[in-house]
Amino acid sequence: MLGTIRSEIYKLFNKKSFYVCALILMALAGISVWGYKELLASQYRISSDFLNLKEMGFTGWDGIKIGVGNVLIINSIFTSIFVSYEFSSGMNKNLAIRGKNRFVMYFSKMIVSMLIPVLYTLLSALTSYAIASHLWNTSSWDQKYIDSIIIPIGVFVLVQMAYQSIFVMVGYLSKSSGWATAINFALSSAILTTLIIGGIDHVLNSWFGIEESVFKYWIGRFSSVYYEYPLKDEIAKVFPWVVSSYFVVPAIIGSFVFWKREIK
Repeated sequence: MLGTIRSEIYKLFNKKSFYVCALILMALAGISVWGYKELLASQYRISSDFLNLKEMGFTGWDGIKIGVGNVLIINSIFTSIFVSYEFSSGMNKNLAIRGKNRFVMYFSKMIVSMLIPVLYTLLSALTSYAIASHLWNTSSWDQKYIDSIIIPIGVFVLVQMAYQSIFVMVGYLSKSSGWATAINFALSSAILTTLIIGGIDHVLNSWFGIEESVFKYWIGRFSSVYYEYPLKDEIAKVFPWVVSSYFVVPAIIGSFVFWKREIK
């Protein structure tokens, strides 16, 4: 399995789309940080040149929170391409014909795919922090500051990795980069998932009398909890179980279907 993981790492860092998505992510992080200051300036009806966000209580962490908000969408797009390419190129079929264990193939891809949100988050965080430090004059990098953001960033990354398990599963189930991208994009879109879950809640309530919302157990609910760390008691109680289930359940479904299904 280690050999397969090394092969997947090689493929990851040799895909041009990985770097294209990284550049897009950096651009979006910069635009988001710049746009936020411009938005505040327009609200206060003054020039952004005279708006001092540091005096208003903003820090580099606020810049990071805004910048990393683009990670999920970009990650969903690249992961769809990264996973589905193995089917369109015939790589998975060739490996299966040679007798390669399909569970090894699946979990090697999944393990390496978990690096993507970690790297994209770090890249986006550093970019947004650097730009916020310049535009907002909020530079601060002492040990106390670092300690205050490590856990929230860790929480954010865990949620991204839980999403990643879903994205990989969708890639293996669809076997098409087009379908995988469309589905994963929809799953990572707050607006679309809110509409879908709202419809599911309506059906459950109308047909079965179930009043509890599905949203309580949807991973997207935790996408922005890093904003207000430490976690509220209500969220802290279910966070470990929900995130763990989104790691495990999609992995089981995806690997089992890949094991049973014929590769064309």
